Amino acid sequence: MQNKEHFASGSGIPIKGIYTPDDVKDINYDKDIGTAGQAPFTRGVYSTMYRDRLWTIRRYSGVNTPEETNELYRREYELGQTGFSVALDIPTGNGLDADDPRAIAEVGDAGVPISSLKDMETMFEALPIDKVSTYFATAGGTGCAIMAMYFAMAENRRMNIRELRGSTANCILGGTAVNLESQLPPRATLRYNIDLIEWCSEFAPRWHPASFNSYNSRENGINAVQELGLILAEAIQYIEEEKRRGRVPLEQFVRRFSFSMGIHNDFFEEMAKLRAGRRIWYKISRERYGIEDPRCWQFRLHVQSSGCTHTTQEPLNNLIRIAYQMLAAALGGVQSMHANGYDEGICLPTEQSMLLSIRTEQILQYETNIISTVDPLGGSWYLEWLTSEIERGTWEYIQKIEDMGGLAEAISSGWVHREYRDAIVEHERKVSSGETTVVGVNKFRLEKEPYKVPIFRPNSKSPEIQIEKLKRLKKERDNDKLAQALQKLEEVTRSEENVMPAVMEAVKACATVGETSNVWRTVYGVWSPPVIL
Repeated sequence: MQNKEHFASGSGIPIKGIYTPDDVKDINYDKDIGTAGQAPFTRGVYSTMYRDRLWTIRRYSGVNTPEETNELYRREYELGQTGFSVALDIPTGNGLDADDPRAIAEVGDAGVPISSLKDMETMFEALPIDKVSTYFATAGGTGCAIMAMYFAMAENRRMNIRELRGSTANCILGGTAVNLESQLPPRATLRYNIDLIEWCSEFAPRWHPASFNSYNSRENGINAVQELGLILAEAIQYIEEEKRRGRVPLEQFVRRFSFSMGIHNDFFEEMAKLRAGRRIWYKISRERYGIEDPRCWQFRLHVQSSGCTHTTQEPLNNLIRIAYQMLAAALGGVQSMHANGYDEGICLPTEQSMLLSIRTEQILQYETNIISTVDPLGGSWYLEWLTSEIERGTWEYIQKIEDMGGLAEAISSGWVHREYRDAIVEHERKVSSGETTVVGVNKFRLEKEPYKVPIFRPNSKSPEIQIEKLKRLKKERDNDKLAQALQKLEEVTRSEENVMPAVMEAVKACATVGETSNVWRTVYGVWSPPVIL
């Protein structure tokens, strides 16, 4: 970030001591900035922004069992949370059931285990999913089964799924940043993800079936330009694939795209990243693909404070980091936010940290008066210059990915993983050398920790509880009907048909996430990410 002689942004963009009109003389206000709610949306996707509609307050959470997660969501809702955000446990995200021998050590440990439609019904029992939106972070091809369970659950509650609001991560990028067990090849995951978008565009038109997620990638050390380039390259890949298929008009296909990113410590660069993202997406959707529906031009965005910036040393310092990150996000014009718990470098959030994360956003909304005017920092010579610099670097990064054949090829070749490796190594070098300051870690560090914080302890009985429920489910369901549904699913998977109708049929027959994922693995095999040394 800074040393005695050189000032630069987190992405390495050199920063001058002062900015003047000369630095923005090539920026055309109407063409490059404009008014909020109008192209190119640099100042915001809606004309009145937070004056009319506050951002959604979410907490990405899930814990132990569906029953305990239901209790957690009820408490969060009572505290003023305005949307649910489901953190699946690692086995579920890998397409493994709780009774899989590979899963038992992590069932319910860092999220909620969802194996079946019954688990989904338990998790959302009595919660008003018809009134607030829900977000699912899925990866590795599990999105179709998880969403089929959610929609089937809603139908069982006599809700009209055409009116349900929410979003699904449903991206090929997110899984590259974590070590998924038995994951599918990128091209297979791409197929299922686009099947879900096509299906939702017809049957769940208010749902965002693709919330492209760069958060996990940013946690691997890449900078703001790389993050924005990756997430937009993925959206391009999806549009190109649907153009090849030709099943859904692009206006209908793209209309419910949304995006999910991390928010880091570089205050102005993060704001510039969000503003540049809106401008670039407008140019991609309208100028590159000729889409004329203005709803498709909007870069609708959820953000989460970045866990990799939170320290285990003096963890209460993270409260301040999180508050600054949320302020940058609000000034950057996002539609939804998740403030982390200050203790997430140590454990899952405690009741105390959960409350503080919700209150952080509520104080921003109701006490700071930042919502009174739209894009209050718009027109800053520094911010407008930096937005253009981020845009320029992002276009270059997108072109690099497209020259490889698109994001799926960049993942398959190991290039994306090499980007992560290089970024992690460079970050560690800078922290170790003191070039990057982390307060309380490599600067102003105390000889001993000045306080202790409460620690969340997971329920050690979670695996046992989930395995017992699965045993009952597999005994009581109609296994002949299930076998027929899974056979149909495999047949459809081997064809070029959309798999979602067959997945819906299977989950209604009580197929588990593991059983549907096993069909995918039977057809496409298992992919191991390239080993990068």
